[in-house]
Amino acid sequence: MRSGRRDEWSDDFEEYTPNQVESILEFCEVEVVGDTHTHFLAYCPFHGNTDSPAMAVDKTKGLWTCFNPSCMEAGTLSDLLRVRKKQNPFQAQRTIIKYANVHSTPFADRLAEAMKKEPEFVAFPQDVLDKMKADFPGSVGEDYMLSRGFEYDTLDFFDVGYSAKKNMVIVPMHDPKGMPIGLIGRTPSHRAEDKRFKNSKNLPKSKTAWNFHRAKTHGDTVIVCEASYDAMRIHQAGYPNVVALLGGHVTSFHLAQIARTFSKVIIMTDFDKKIYRPNCRMCKYETCRGHRPGRDLGRSIVKGLPNVKIMWASYDSTCVYPHNAKDAGDMTDEEIRHCLRNAISNLEYSQWDIEKNLPEVVAS
Repeated sequence: MRSGRRDEWSDDFEEYTPNQVESILEFCEVEVVGDTHTHFLAYCPFHGNTDSPAMAVDKTKGLWTCFNPSCMEAGTLSDLLRVRKKQNPFQAQRTIIKYANVHSTPFADRLAEAMKKEPEFVAFPQDVLDKMKADFPGSVGEDYMLSRGFEYDTLDFFDVGYSAKKNMVIVPMHDPKGMPIGLIGRTPSHRAEDKRFKNSKNLPKSKTAWNFHRAKTHGDTVIVCEASYDAMRIHQAGYPNVVALLGGHVTSFHLAQIARTFSKVIIMTDFDKKIYRPNCRMCKYETCRGHRPGRDLGRSIVKGLPNVKIMWASYDSTCVYPHNAKDAGDMTDEEIRHCLRNAISNLEYSQWDIEKNLPEVVAS
């Protein structure tokens, strides 16, 4: 592995096509598993990344970086070819030119094809989950979940548990057939400085959506949110056809599972404040244009599912969610129901200017 970041980022202004960039990644054996409007998301080949994709690659600049703090590799397409294929600068440039006019199958179509063979999952011990569920009643975890508006029936339905050793509320995760494959943990505290998350080792959250095994039994419409707690609240409001992506990004596996199971998607991702990041890598180290991660995630879902009807949950024509709520967890059950009943088409949502007129925050 190379050491340190490359300074050549700021000197590379050549424009490529997304197909060209993606083809070079494939040639370099870098596995793309998702995308946003501006970047491909891939497993980083420099630190054994196999769970949640850590590498982002700009679709038109070809600039790439790994966001894992222990890796932090970055560079240009030429750098990638030099390292992965041992090419000198002249050979790298020839390879880049070779792929200039490539016409590949659309991203989502190729990913769906790859998903014809189901990914393999490893069972998580059921007795461990049973023990944590038995320890949940009377714990600080139960008090915390009740304070967040969850009802006893909801907590029991999702087999919510508590780990006294870790002091964490535990929610199981299952594969598409309902086999337990891991758990999601969160500290039972409302204080931001005390909030911590810890999943079981190698939780395959990029290979399936949380609650998919239940949602697929409730018709051809699915509601997509980001967190398991949000999905549980949406379920509690009367909509069991809900999944959570758990990582703020959509992968090939998510897209393929949704496309072949549902004909309609209602997006209920977070409505974050716009964040401006100093030295923003996603904006190529130029002045940050600002990002609302939850909304960007929704648009990636739209792009990845061209043959699926897309709707966006909305409260009314003046706001996405009521009283500046960020997600379903900040709303009452009735407010959640109202947003879903009032969902608007993707065309109508794309014409809104509402995102331009809401509070913004500068990331530290």
